[in-house]
Amino acid sequence: MSQDPNTGADPKKVEELQKEVERLNREKAEAQAQAEAEAHAAAAAADEKAATEMRMKQELESQKIAADAKMQSELEAQRLAAKESELKRKEKQATSKSRKRKVIGGIILLIILVLIVLAASASVQVQPGSATSYPYITTYGVWFPIGQPVDISGHTLIALADGNEMMFSADGSVTKLVRGQPITIGEQSAKLTTLFGKVPLMTINYKVILEYQGNTPENQAYFKMLIQSDKSIPEFVVKFLLPKNVIAQPMAS
Repeated sequence: MSQDPNTGADPKKVEELQKEVERLNREKAEAQAQAEAEAHAAAAAADEKAATEMRMKQELESQKIAADAKMQSELEAQRLAAKESELKRKEKQATSKSRKRKVIGGIILLIILVLIVLAASASVQVQPGSATSYPYITTYGVWFPIGQPVDISGHTLIALADGNEMMFSADGSVTKLVRGQPITIGEQSAKLTTLFGKVPLMTINYKVILEYQGNTPENQAYFKMLIQSDKSIPEFVVKFLLPKNVIAQPMAS
């Protein structure tokens, strides 16, 4: 085997060594290229995974938004339906109340008209009467205009001023008025009718007792009037028994 005269090395070994170095460099380059390829592939896979996850996230968000929008739409539809139902219920209730009010108003108006007719056609017929007892007593304060005739139960009564004294005329019979002294008007029977005397309502036997109480500054004679009767007398009947020029107010018995 010959040797290189300059280095003293075996040319064959040098060649083998060079080939080994080239092989190692080639393997190193291949390994580096493979590593770079693997790194690139890993980066690409990571990017793909991230992109896939992003798409999935966006899709889930889109689905959630769509589901929320659908739920909101359904809730709004339910709210509007409930509101419309409530409005219809209130309208129906208002219509029913209005109808009831109209019916009640019509009934009340009819009753008022009937009462007006009954009151307008009511009358009292007074005639002499008698009763064995008068268990009911109705008391009124009454004011007679002095010097003016007052008709009570068919009797003409006049309170007269004679100087400092007061006189009382009952059907032409004049007596002196004494404070607290009772004046009895004859027993009477009053028949209350309506519809112009065609429908009798009640008949009351009674007598009137007047007690003089004094005069007022308005030139009136004030009396306490007791109505003794065989049954309770409604106030509106008393109004029928008294003329318009007599003021009367109920008093406690």
